[in-house]
Amino acid sequence: MQETKLLSEERLTAEIACVEGFESFWTFSRDKKGYSGVATYVATQFSPVSAQVDCLGNEDEDINREGRCVVTDLGAFVLINVYAPNAGDRKSDNGRIDYKVRFLDALKHKADLFRDAGKEVIIVGDLNVAASQADVHKKYSYDRMYSAAEKEALQALLNDYTDIWRRLHPDADSVFTVWDEKTSARVFNEGVRIDYVLLSPGLLQRVVSCEVISSLPPKWSDHAALLLELRDVLPAQPHPPCALSSARMKRFAKPKASIASMFAKRRADDGAAVSAPAAKRARSDPAAAEVDAAAVSATSSQGVPEKPDVSETAIGEGQAPVNLEGSKHLASASMQLKHEEQAGRSEAGEVSQEGKQKQADVDHGYAVASFFQPL
Repeated sequence: MQETKLLSEERLTAEIACVEGFESFWTFSRDKKGYSGVATYVATQFSPVSAQVDCLGNEDEDINREGRCVVTDLGAFVLINVYAPNAGDRKSDNGRIDYKVRFLDALKHKADLFRDAGKEVIIVGDLNVAASQADVHKKYSYDRMYSAAEKEALQALLNDYTDIWRRLHPDADSVFTVWDEKTSARVFNEGVRIDYVLLSPGLLQRVVSCEVISSLPPKWSDHAALLLELRDVLPAQPHPPCALSSARMKRFAKPKASIASMFAKRRADDGAAVSAPAAKRARSDPAAAEVDAAAVSATSSQGVPEKPDVSETAIGEGQAPVNLEGSKHLASASMQLKHEEQAGRSEAGEVSQEGKQKQADVDHGYAVASFFQPL
């Protein structure tokens, strides 16, 4: 997707970024908020091994400040998703033609570097320049629409990366990908074809089809979509999501449970179980309610500690999962301890030495992370 126009990463929501079954990768304009922007969604089974954004030319070069490029390495090929600059009013010297040409030149250089490293490359996106008169409506003059420098920069790309839609539809002359929203151009199909899928030579044999999908609701976009189908594309070996993936965005991570919360819920449930019948008796016999309250207080002081120190055992990002079998043993030990305390009480109501030792053992188990061995 190109020209997302999101103001910043902070405005990105989980509903948009974390679509079920997909990872997403985003870039945003740094200088002009809500301008340009590019996003790539990848099915989780094809999770990229690496990703880059705004990485054309030198890192601090101005062509990298408008959020126009997302690169994802899927193993079988590198996908370069771009939104090339519009040159603007060509009658005035606004510097945007030079900016656009430098962007297209840097795009080709980036793709060439991947090919030199033995990678296949797919370039997709809005390049903001048509390739020939056949790619613009007959009411427009192709020669007047673009400068010689723009056309030369595009042609340099097309010399090494195949415009696969045109290769499959060599005679088509009325298929376009964008229309002027200020007029009724879409109704009369008066548009231009400036959105591309460009392939390195090694991928041509895998192509099944490439089509322009212009039947989408106009409100979705002033552009049509392109659909490329490839055969025999294998995912990379299993690996964790790479650094720029939406799956690694901390603010979208689901809250992790902790040992403390597990036992806090248990204590709350136990307390509710005790207090419910007590409340019922209190309504009919206030004296019995006082006895129940004393019993609850005694159980609390003699059972599992109400606030165990479990700071060392909290489950967080990057920590090993908890062995649930171990937690069952701890809960079981606590219940057994309570039973043995009751059985070991002297007539004076004191806990036996054996019961005290087992209570201390359980307290220690709460505080030591190693009690819960990694799965």
